[in-house]
Amino acid sequence: MSKLKVAAVQFRLRAEPDMNAFLAHAEAIVNDAAAAGAELVLFPELVTTGLLASYPDADALGVSDMGAAYKTVFPAVTDAFVHGMRSIAAARGITVLGGSHYRRGGDGGFRNTAYLFHPDGRTDTQDKLHLTPSEREMGTAPGEDVLVTRVGPFTVGVQVCADIEFPEVSRHLAKEGVTLLLAPSLTWNRRGASRVRYGAHARAMENQLYVAVSSLVGSSGLPVGKPLHGTGYATIVQPLDRVFGSNDGVVASAEDTREDGFVLAELDPELLQVARGAPEPPGFKWVREDLYDRLRRQRPDE
Repeated sequence: MSKLKVAAVQFRLRAEPDMNAFLAHAEAIVNDAAAAGAELVLFPELVTTGLLASYPDADALGVSDMGAAYKTVFPAVTDAFVHGMRSIAAARGITVLGGSHYRRGGDGGFRNTAYLFHPDGRTDTQDKLHLTPSEREMGTAPGEDVLVTRVGPFTVGVQVCADIEFPEVSRHLAKEGVTLLLAPSLTWNRRGASRVRYGAHARAMENQLYVAVSSLVGSSGLPVGKPLHGTGYATIVQPLDRVFGSNDGVVASAEDTREDGFVLAELDPELLQVARGAPEPPGFKWVREDLYDRLRRQRPDE
């Protein structure tokens, strides 16, 4: 069974004057990761945030203007974003999780959507399922479906930022055969970064799978007067099981530099099979669905 080299990216938030500038920024990181041997590159949530600098009168863009700016700037460049990132993946013959992007759906509503670009030109999508209060205030709609796809030897699912903090969907994906979760994230403080980090560890432990997390870091200076600062760091985690030879579950983790970079790890699906077959802790093998179903039926509201 083959392995997969995964690069989880820390992408520095900076003012991007147009899509060409953004794509050049992303391409430079993909080139470096590919040169290091990466077969899958993972970018963060709302990776195109730097394009807010292209908003008319961006120098006067305040907190109260952010909702309108999101709905003006990002949907207008969705096609260019998809075409550009798809071309980057195809040119290097690797898979790129192009982070997520704020788009307008076919129903006219707005969604935070992750795009997975395969080297053969195929594109998978996953809408964010669990929205933050600010996303709801902007009228963003949550996703209603979950993606299960293949990348090399792994069956893959995508959980956008807060999605990794909810165990129900991860358990569903694990039952569908998923062995690698990709979690593009964007958090504005250390509490948020910790929620994503600990959520990734929990999902890896309880489902005995790998989780890769990317993060948007730094600041573009917007909105004026109260600029957002992306925090967190790229990390790749694995189950807490003796098979992996690690006591903390960390495969690779970047330092909190707030600068561009990535961590690279070679993931082995065979280790997951060994751990799942004879787990050290109770493990995925011993999930008690009969008990959970009975407890749900006992709830008075059901």
